[in-house]
Amino acid sequence: MASGEAFRQDQLDRLSRARLLAERQTGLGFHIRVGALCGDPELAAQRMLTAIVAGRPGAAEVLVLVSPGQRFVRVLTSPDARCRISDTAAWLATLSMTSSFALGDLVGGLVSGIRQLADAAGQPGRLPSPAGPPVAPAASPADADDAHDSAQGPARGADPASNAPTPATGAGGQTLAARLA
Repeated sequence: MASGEAFRQDQLDRLSRARLLAERQTGLGFHIRVGALCGDPELAAQRMLTAIVAGRPGAAEVLVLVSPGQRFVRVLTSPDARCRISDTAAWLATLSMTSSFALGDLVGGLVSGIRQLADAAGQPGRLPSPAGPPVAPAASPADADDAHDSAQGPARGADPASNAPTPATGAGGQTLAARLA
């Protein structure tokens, strides 16, 4: 999809279905925003999530923000949603989305990312283990170091497109409610 094109109805329906399924599965609010951002994209993203959670303490919300023309992709979560979606999970979903975007599949990338985020969040009431996934015991101290390094995953808040630090969570957003240019 070229920059400036609107989604077709079937694409909007596909995005809406993915979003609604993720909300039913997790109890979190999912919001998708595609389009150009005015000013600093990071600040605009924060403002959007802040607008979503404003006046609703305890709102568990996820914002997926994509600006194709600016090559900007972010997954932001409210503090309550962040308890269920780790920075690593958000980073992996972003990486998956950007891979699809590079192939020209904007809608497929968004749907895949939403599904990954929903799978990471799990069902309502589930909190992730603070220790992360278990690591099998190693045969030697050198093997133990290798196992620990590989279990760490990507750096917290890393941007898969540029390896620059980027927040995976924060505050501001808008739901997919209309065709976005």
